[in-house]
This record gives sequence, structure tokens and C-alpha cells, in this order.
Amino acid sequence: MVRFAPLLGLVGIGLSVATAVSATELDGFWMDSHGEVVLEVQPCGEAMCAKVVWLRLPYGPDRKPLKDFRNPEASLQNRQVCGLRVIEGFTKQPDGTWGGGNVYVPDLGMSFKGYATVLSPTQIDVRGYVMLPIFGSSEVWSKIAKPAYHCQRDGIPPAPPLPKE
Repeated sequence: MVRFAPLLGLVGIGLSVATAVSATELDGFWMDSHGEVVLEVQPCGEAMCAKVVWLRLPYGPDRKPLKDFRNPEASLQNRQVCGLRVIEGFTKQPDGTWGGGNVYVPDLGMSFKGYATVLSPTQIDVRGYVMLPIFGSSEVWSKIAKPAYHCQRDGIPPAPPLPKE
């Protein structure tokens, strides 16, 4: 199963807002440092959001597309992780970092706060935390041209056959 703990770091990605959000340094596709997930960051109304568009392991234990089975709300546990909006409400902060919104981590069924610092046009240092930033962890995410496949657009192919024993 895919590990979503790296999403904790992406908690702080967001963009500045005026009346409408325009193209920014964070628009596009970002891969976690473990190569487990790619998120597409884009404007959503007056803020920024991100959705899952690629998973290294897109199947759940039932060998079907991975579901949000750890969500504390039973009514949401059957939704697919592919295409799931996991970041919303992010804006540029006065200190130059990005944050102020929420990130949902399907692996944990929890939401977190955080922030991101742009290191270069292709890297961001992201920190996710609970309560205070000192109670969190950081990692570097990389911008990619596009994922190998876009699970929402291309669909998730059937799981490969199990090895014969």
C-alpha cells in the first residue's frame, strides 16, 4: 500500500491570493521525496489546492483502486484516493513561506497544518506538523514535468496478476 506520510510535508504548499489566483511558482506536479505520490497543485477559487494524480502503488489490499478507508467519516471511506483533493486553502504568508490551509493524509485519515519554503524552481522544503511547527517533520519535494500517468485522467489499470506459488 502507498505511504502517505510524505504528504505531511506538503501541508504548507499554497499560493498568494488577490481576487483571483494567477499562475505561480507552485503550479504543476510535485513528487514526494520517496517517489510514492504526485500531487497536482492548482488554483481552486481564491486559494490553491492539490489533488492526487499519481500513485506508485495505486491498489488497496483488495487489489482494486486504493480507497480512503482510514477516513474517520464512514461515508467517505469508499472514495478513491486517485483524484482526491488533499490540500486546500493555501496562500502566501507574510514571511514568504506558503501555508494557512489544510492537508488531508489518507494513509492516516487525518488533516494537518504546515508550510513550505521554495528552495529553487524545482524544489520545495515542506514541513507538516500537529499543533506547533516544532512537532513536525520536513522533507524536500521535487517538481516534475508530468507524472508517468494521470490516474484521474487515464484511469487505474487492473492490478497485475498475483505471482503463482
